[in-house]
Amino acid sequence: MPRKSTDTPKKQKVVQSDQKRKKKNDKKSKGKTTVPRLRVSRFLVMFCLKTLLLIIFVTILTSYLLMRYALTPVSETRDIQGSYNEMFSEFPYLRHWTDSLNSHRALIDTTIYATDSTRLHALMIRAPKGTPNTAILIHGYTQNAVRMLHLAYMYNHDLRFNVLLPDLRHSGISEGDHVQMGWNDQDDVRLWMDIANRRFGGHTRMVVHGVGMGAFTAMCLSGDKQPSYMKAYVEDGGYTSVHNILKYRMRRQFALPSYPLLNIASQMCQWQYKWDFEEACCKESLERSTMPMLFIHGGGDTYVPTDMVYELYQQKPRDKYI
Repeated sequence: MPRKSTDTPKKQKVVQSDQKRKKKNDKKSKGKTTVPRLRVSRFLVMFCLKTLLLIIFVTILTSYLLMRYALTPVSETRDIQGSYNEMFSEFPYLRHWTDSLNSHRALIDTTIYATDSTRLHALMIRAPKGTPNTAILIHGYTQNAVRMLHLAYMYNHDLRFNVLLPDLRHSGISEGDHVQMGWNDQDDVRLWMDIANRRFGGHTRMVVHGVGMGAFTAMCLSGDKQPSYMKAYVEDGGYTSVHNILKYRMRRQFALPSYPLLNIASQMCQWQYKWDFEEACCKESLERSTMPMLFIHGGGDTYVPTDMVYELYQQKPRDKYI
């Protein structure tokens, strides 16, 4: 016979109520664990989002500061008397020479206005005797015309050339809201070349000698259609492109990666100044160049890597010396 349950109805009710209470407590405990998990998940999402936004902000800010640091450097390039004093200290013979030039009114301040009405300044030095030989000497980054007097001495005093030394934009006495890194300076130097040709007789034999940033300008100019008076270029310690030299300086001076900081800075330069670091390259100009060019670079140069001169030399097809 089947076994009868010994549980009374009252006892069954107690068991059922205990089971309901247990289920209810289980639901409560599940709810209590779910809420903290949701809160932790939301916290992590918000933390990651804020961190990402912070990284983006810092990257953009760093790129902007990089652009400003490169194109509006804090330097003594505007201190003309300080530049004279520094040159006289490093090259003592320049003091007597410049005094002699000034006494004969042979060191002439010249001002012109560019196509965008920017006022540009240059120093002009006539040769001791009339000659068609003329040198345009283009200074480097954070420099000015006065800081090229040692080369002017060589061309004017030793070789008896006429000399013109322009202040590039945002340098020396010239106006300008930023340094153009030698790229857009091409347009201004062309104006100075024509003016020097007219001032020194109209039938000059001209050499353009650039140092550092000025050498980059000279190389860019060499690929254009040349005026009849142009005879040669000197590239002295120049770089392959603005992007490459800034990339090198970022790594060497600040130990910073170029990507994406330099790319963003380049785009900011395009927005603000209408040119970018990638386009500022002299490779195509050198490949088109038909003018004789002398390449010079010091083996101990720590600002522009010496290896760049060999790359530049290879890019020019002929009439080249190193």
